[in-house]
Amino acid sequence: MSYEIEWRPGAIEDITALFEYLVENASLWDARNVTEHLITATDRLADYPRLYETDERYGEGVRRISLLGQHVLYEVNDKARRVNILAVVGQRQNPRFII
Repeated sequence: MSYEIEWRPGAIEDITALFEYLVENASLWDARNVTEHLITATDRLADYPRLYETDERYGEGVRRISLLGQHVLYEVNDKARRVNILAVVGQRQNPRFII
C-alpha cells in the first residue's frame, strides 16, 4: 500500500518562491523544468518513502532529496502512512532545523 504525499505549507511556499525566482532570473522553461523534476522526485516517495538518506542537520528523522541544486526535505510517518514534504532549500543554504 502506498504512502500519501503531503506538502506542508512551508514547502509549498519554498517551491513557489523557487519557481518565481527562476522565472525572474533564468527563464520560464528553467522554472518549470526544475520544479517539475523536484515534484516528480517526491512522487516516487509514495512507493519508496525511505529511498533517500536521513540528514540529521535538519532535524531528527528528516530525509533529503538532493536534485538540481536543491534539497527537498521530508519525514516519513509510518503510522499515518504519509510522507510529509517539509521544505525545499538551496544546497548552498546553511542547514537549519525544519521540525
